[in-house]
Amino acid sequence: MKLHKRRGLITVWIVVAALVWLGGVLYFKPYGTELGVPWSPKRSLLGQIFDFWVLKLPWVLLCFAIVQGNNKWLAPRGHYQDGVEYPLFSPHVYTAIALMSALFAACGIVHNQLFDLPAAAAALAGVYFNPIVTFFTVWIGGTIRALLFGQGDPISWFLSVGMSDGTTWMYLSLFYWLFKETKWGKKVPARVAFWIVAYWIWRPLTALPMYLWYVPSQALIPTMVHFLTVFMTSGTFASLAGVAVGEALIRSNESKIAPPTITLED
Repeated sequence: MKLHKRRGLITVWIVVAALVWLGGVLYFKPYGTELGVPWSPKRSLLGQIFDFWVLKLPWVLLCFAIVQGNNKWLAPRGHYQDGVEYPLFSPHVYTAIALMSALFAACGIVHNQLFDLPAAAAALAGVYFNPIVTFFTVWIGGTIRALLFGQGDPISWFLSVGMSDGTTWMYLSLFYWLFKETKWGKKVPARVAFWIVAYWIWRPLTALPMYLWYVPSQALIPTMVHFLTVFMTSGTFASLAGVAVGEALIRSNESKIAPPTITLED
C-alpha cells in the first residue's frame, strides 16, 4: 500500500481525530472526579481508547507514509542502491524489529521506576534503523518486558499503551532522521544536541494528553513532576547512550563498506 500517496487523507484524519478526542474530553470530563480515582478501570479504559485509537493512530500512519516516501531509509545500512524500491516491511526490517524488541525487553531487568534503561534500546533502534523499527521495538519489546518482568499490564500494553509509547519514540526517530538530512545535522554533536531538545519537548508533549485521562486535574501536576524528574531525567541519559551506540555503529558500518582509495602516481 502506497501510504506516502495518501498523506493528504491521513492529515484530514488527524484533524478529525483531534476534534473527536476533544469532544471526548468535554463529554467524559477526565479532568474532574466523575471517572473515579487516578488509574481507575474506567479511566484506564477510556484513556487507552482515546489516547491511541482515537488521537495517535493516524499519526502512526502519517509517520509510516513519511518513511515510505524516503526510500533510502528502508534499505539496510550501507547497502542502499539507486533505482531499487525498498518495501516498508522486509526481512531486514523484521529482523531488526525482533533484535531490538528482545533488547528492549531485556532492559526491563532494571525497573523503570529506578532507571529508564529501555530508553537506550528505543533510541538505538531509532538512530541506527528507522522510525518503523522503533515503533515496533517499543510496542512488542514492552509487551515482552511486561510479561517477563511484570513492568505494566502486558494486555493493556499490547492493545494500546505500548503503541502509544511507540508512537512517541517513532517520532523522536523521525525528527532525528529529518534533522540529519539538513545542513545543520551533518555533525554528530549537533545531532546529539538536537536529540536532547527534541526529547525534552516531544516526550512530555505526548505524555500530557495520556495523563489527562488517567488522573484528575488535582493529581496532574504531581504526576507530570514525577514524570519529568524520574522518567525524563534517567531517560535522557539512557537515550543518549543509545544514540551514541547507534552513531558508532553507523560509523563502523560505513568504514567497512567504504571503497578503497586509489592513488595514481606519475
